[in-house]
Amino acid sequence: MVDKFKSFLEEKKGKPYKIALLVHTGAHTRDVADKAQKTGPSDFQFVKHADKLGIKIFVGDFVGMWTEKKGNKRLIHSFPFDDDDQIKLPTADQDELEYQKPFECSPEDTIIMPRGLGTANFTSNRNWHDMVKEFEMEGYFVMNSLEARDTCNSKYLTYLKFLQHNVRTPKTEPIVHSEGSEQAFEKLDTKFPVILKASTGTQTGIGVVIIESMRSLRAVVQMLLLYNKYLPIIIQEYIKTDYDIRVIVFDGKIIGAMRRNVIADDARSNVSLGAEMEAFEITELEASEAKRIAEITKTKLAGIDFIPAKDRENELPWCLEVNSSVGLGGIEKISKESPTEKVLTALFDRGIWK
Repeated sequence: MVDKFKSFLEEKKGKPYKIALLVHTGAHTRDVADKAQKTGPSDFQFVKHADKLGIKIFVGDFVGMWTEKKGNKRLIHSFPFDDDDQIKLPTADQDELEYQKPFECSPEDTIIMPRGLGTANFTSNRNWHDMVKEFEMEGYFVMNSLEARDTCNSKYLTYLKFLQHNVRTPKTEPIVHSEGSEQAFEKLDTKFPVILKASTGTQTGIGVVIIESMRSLRAVVQMLLLYNKYLPIIIQEYIKTDYDIRVIVFDGKIIGAMRRNVIADDARSNVSLGAEMEAFEITELEASEAKRIAEITKTKLAGIDFIPAKDRENELPWCLEVNSSVGLGGIEKISKESPTEKVLTALFDRGIWK
């Protein structure tokens, strides 16, 4: 009788699975002090919660990573991590390269989670993207897909998607040349202040600036493009607010939401920069819009950032952006039930892997 009951539980839970969590511990190139923002293997929420659910999880750094095919399986080779959870890179006096034990995976039992793909030529290498693409071509479930990541990694492309699907969002214009600031501002058809940001590659609010005048806009754009003439820059309509909302959507369901208060004398609300957060109950309209946006951007797991409307029950919020590599640390701290465990438990259902 006990064996039958165990079998019943396993059927309800689903078959065991593994996760290959692919990261880049050196991705945080910013120079702000943030001791709480760690990037080592033991700091990832998926690592913290997988063991208690019986999920085997492998963490590998993209730097130096390579894979090889073995029959219908694939082996991932990755450099080890040191005691401080940072990648151990080879040294000149090593006779041979040191790797972690190869991680064996197959499309039938392994989920690929690329968390460190970053932006090509800024915080990543094109080879990493191609490695993940190879996994997709072999039928692996990659969360999130490269298509979704490509959309979310460009704030201007996300904006164009929003326009296509009538998502309410701040007006946005690209600045395509160091002398194009005035033209972009005129097309934006708004007043100062405006928000200036990189269209791709920003990290937790770094690279987002309030601009108060045309003189400042010209000067900042010229300086940015002097050091990187290919940096994609956008300006956005500034919508004043005391707080924004981060909504976590997984597989078309809301698994958490929080209010993030805007930092004093700033336009940013990133928790890692010191903004305060608290649990938040979103309206039915906000919830349905968050789920619709996740569907539009094809994100299986997404962090969607809103500025709330004045009449939240009847008026759509402004969607700022969609995060395809959303961190779950903040939402974990304020949630009664673990959002990470909700995701990991749901993934026992192979139907989600499609």
